[in-house]
Amino acid sequence: MERKRITDFLEGLKRFAYKALVVVAVSSVVSFIFSKGLLRLLLQRVGIKVYYLSLPEVLFSSVELSIYAGVFFALPVIIYLIWHEFRSATGLKTSHGYLFIFSSIVLFYVGSIFCYMVVLPSGIKFLIDFGSGNNIMAMISVERFVIFCSSMVFAFGITFEIPVVLLLLSRMGIVKAKTLTKTRRFAILFIAIASAIITPTPDVYNMMLLAVPMYILYEIGILLMKIVEKKDEKENIIAG
Repeated sequence: MERKRITDFLEGLKRFAYKALVVVAVSSVVSFIFSKGLLRLLLQRVGIKVYYLSLPEVLFSSVELSIYAGVFFALPVIIYLIWHEFRSATGLKTSHGYLFIFSSIVLFYVGSIFCYMVVLPSGIKFLIDFGSGNNIMAMISVERFVIFCSSMVFAFGITFEIPVVLLLLSRMGIVKAKTLTKTRRFAILFIAIASAIITPTPDVYNMMLLAVPMYILYEIGILLMKIVEKKDEKENIIAG
């Protein structure tokens, strides 16, 4: 029985990987057409100039940006595919599953937009101001700029998924709200460390831009877990 479950999981993973790659590939090709416009949006937001240090760098950077954008815009389909292939393992009802899909998509894009609108401009400005002076000028390559911005946007988008992840773990019986409440101080320490690693600058202001939302989302996740667990207890009592 256990072997069959592992086999089914691997088959589902294979189907998901194939479908996700096809969706991302199509999305990346479309994104490549608008890659110059996407790069222009990033540059306008942070207000800097970038340079290319080798002849093919702009082309390679456009391809890299297109792949990042392909994953970014294909994310709703990817999340749906995850639910479609692995819903039996989550133990969620169909209605709850669609709510999970919707919440995951919204939270990812909220985190990404927050990074694009607030974190990237302030973080890059801090780094440039810190590095300027003593006849030092920033000459940022377009490739490094694309990788830096894309990584930050995805990091914030994924981080904002905390409530959904916690609720899903609770539904699967892996962790309970009581456990997370007791270990809150360790969670705060983890959030502080994660914020220091993810944010582009070591200053407290930019760290707090991630740490505060992360902690709020963590508490929201615990609250949702408590509500769902109480509801399940009542249903079990009535059923019993």
